[in-house]
Amino acid sequence: MNRVRNSGPGTPDGPGAAPIKTYLIEGCGPLPDPDDVVGPFGTLRMITRDPVFSDRFPVKMHPSSDPGLATIRGLRGNHAPISFYVDYTDPRFWLFYGFAPSRIADRFISMLVATHRDVGRTTFCSEFLSAATDIGSAVALSLDHEGVMDGEENDVARVPESVKARLWGTQAERLTNLMRQLGSLADGIALSQVRLRHSPGNHDSGRFSLNDVRFDGRMITRGTSFSAHRSLAEALRTRYARQVAGIESGYQVRLEDAGGVLLGRSLALHLSRPVRNLQRLCERVFSSANPFLLWGLPVHRGPGSVCVKAVDLDLGQRMDLEFTPDFIRLFIPKETSGSAVLRFYTNVQHRLDPRVRMLDQDENEILQP
Repeated sequence: MNRVRNSGPGTPDGPGAAPIKTYLIEGCGPLPDPDDVVGPFGTLRMITRDPVFSDRFPVKMHPSSDPGLATIRGLRGNHAPISFYVDYTDPRFWLFYGFAPSRIADRFISMLVATHRDVGRTTFCSEFLSAATDIGSAVALSLDHEGVMDGEENDVARVPESVKARLWGTQAERLTNLMRQLGSLADGIALSQVRLRHSPGNHDSGRFSLNDVRFDGRMITRGTSFSAHRSLAEALRTRYARQVAGIESGYQVRLEDAGGVLLGRSLALHLSRPVRNLQRLCERVFSSANPFLLWGLPVHRGPGSVCVKAVDLDLGQRMDLEFTPDFIRLFIPKETSGSAVLRFYTNVQHRLDPRVRMLDQDENEILQP
């Protein structure tokens, strides 16, 4: 990435080079498929050869001489060329580095994950984005919140209480923390993006990357050093994989092979304000639509409890949920990815309650900022 600029489409190293768009994708679930003999490269090649996908994006996979790396290239009619470098050195979590315009790159990734059941998008919750600021220097923060999902149809409060703000400068994080303590302002603040300046070894000011790390698992990068961006992207992937593994090891409900001991615990999202209309909330969450991508039939257990056996449509995995006015409890089986929990939690932050907290049965924080 030599002088990657926001000045039009192009390759990563020529005049008019476009920003790099990087996506963190989950390539398989928590349980290895014993019948999977093709690996990440074979899975991606099957997707790109799928007739529905290839009709939209006629691209080809090319293996690299380096293990765990590949390229995807092709043309799309009269549109800009499609070019991605794929890093699947982690066989479960893949990094896609793209150089097409954002609109084309976003559609490509959306189509790719929709084509294969076990391939899905990732999301970065506010705690994850906040912690990412210790990898690079935070030079800007973006805040937003789109609510309210639990109002009545004829309630004026159903109009989104929209909050959007962007803060620049070295004091942006400090100002954000201050705003979170200012009464009603805290109800509308969810960290949606951090801009990180990162240099190799954090000492070479001439070689750097400026990385907009978004809550939807996407990064948009400019700068003078691809190595700087890649090291940051790999560090974020490692942290995300560790976060997912922590949820799966501690909270997947499973039966131990020896002795038949039931392992795993429930986790709960504790809300900072009561849900006003559980039925309305469940109708919107389990509509199969973005951003939640959940389907399920709510069963009312009483005036203050709704249970749902749901399917996460992004990865085709099961989740059991209990909704009350004050918390949402989740039970996940052993075949369900921790990514499904993190995606649900992130969407609750941005669509319902920015101050929601993920707690275990002893009310300890599961995710640390």
